[in-house]
Amino acid sequence: MPRIIDRLDAAVGRTPTELDLHIDYTRQVPSPAALISPEGTYNAGWFERFDGAYNFADSSAFTMALNRFFHVTLDTPDHYLVWNIADFGRAGNVALQVVEKATGRFEAVSLTRLLRQNRVTISDDQRTFVDPVTRSFIEEDEARGELRFSMHTDRLHLTGVMERGVGPQLVQCTRFHRGRGSLQWYGVARLKFGALTIGNEVIPLPPGCLGTTDRTVGHQRGLQGWYWLASAGEAVHEVTGRKVSLGVQIHRDHPDRARPAVRSMKYAVWLDGQLRKLPDAAFEPGVKDEATRESGPWRVVNPSGGGDGVELTFTPRFHRRETKTAWLIDADFNQYYGEVEGTLTLDGERWRVLPTFAVMEDSRLEM
Repeated sequence: MPRIIDRLDAAVGRTPTELDLHIDYTRQVPSPAALISPEGTYNAGWFERFDGAYNFADSSAFTMALNRFFHVTLDTPDHYLVWNIADFGRAGNVALQVVEKATGRFEAVSLTRLLRQNRVTISDDQRTFVDPVTRSFIEEDEARGELRFSMHTDRLHLTGVMERGVGPQLVQCTRFHRGRGSLQWYGVARLKFGALTIGNEVIPLPPGCLGTTDRTVGHQRGLQGWYWLASAGEAVHEVTGRKVSLGVQIHRDHPDRARPAVRSMKYAVWLDGQLRKLPDAAFEPGVKDEATRESGPWRVVNPSGGGDGVELTFTPRFHRRETKTAWLIDADFNQYYGEVEGTLTLDGERWRVLPTFAVMEDSRLEM
């Protein structure tokens, strides 16, 4: 199992604390012809789009290290919604979380099925994720520029369509050790129409609301740990007062949990439909109790203190924790839901990030 091998390698020093393969993730390069090179390693880089073959079988990594997931958020005036479908090979997961902002009501369903009970399937083009058990799906229709979804649990149901009219996706392949790597699509999307059902209550969702998407496929490390912030709202220019849409997705490996940690430069913002990568970003966690992982405010900052970057404060209002310990998996997922605000500097111009709901992850996964 990858996590056992990686843990043993880390214990004896065979797996480095950090891995620097001198790959430039700051500038776009053409899409490779295939995801995996003839040497069995991932063809890493930041692409405008990926047009190559998904030749997972050519990787020199363990087959059981192949993980794939589709994660979506949506911020409406009354609700904040997060949902995903994931296939970890030995386990599948379907999850849907709903926050009612006015009352604080929080409903979350996460269904994990192991081994043969995992029925999650992914299409050959890696765009359609289906769980036949719950009859849930998330699908990327690139030709129409749409994201379609239909999620179902006993009490919660969510169906709708979002459009890709808020800027291009961040498409990046990150290389890890032992032939592993991942191809990731980060994006922002706008709701065309949708409906949420809680019990017997059907709630129409207002068109035009923004959300974020994260679709990831690849052979993952056995020891994973990460920080991740995702939000979609608005920003105001501090001089002119111009208001524009703003999406933020910032990811960084946890320095103590990920082995090896990789500086993949996934610090993405979408300002008025334009995708930009920030040169750096750092997380200052607000966890107050290591046992419960309850948290106060977090900071996401530009560690250099100058140039392009963000200075954000995230204040959690709700905390969802899911832990699993078994011979197949050892996980501690912590998702915090709350408000983010602060400033963004691009090309010497400052923008005020208006308060908006966001999700912050502080998680560990060993598989």
